[in-house]
Amino acid sequence: MKDMKTRTNQDKIVSVMRSSRGRYFGLTTTQGNQVNARFINETPHYVRVYDRNNECQRTIAKSSLAGIRYNRTAIA
Repeated sequence: MKDMKTRTNQDKIVSVMRSSRGRYFGLTTTQGNQVNARFINETPHYVRVYDRNNECQRTIAKSSLAGIRYNRTAIA
């Protein structure tokens, strides 16, 4: 049951990332990392974002997405 809830949250997080239209958002991973990022593209299992703090591109597994903050939207 928990796996289904996690999958739903991951789908919502990726959906918000796609709809960000090139704007920056706060992304939290299951490892506890927080990234100020901009969405670049996605594959079936990974998302690629530009990390504003480290000035580099990062590839993050969708399974490790824990939360996102964008505008007034917050998913945890």
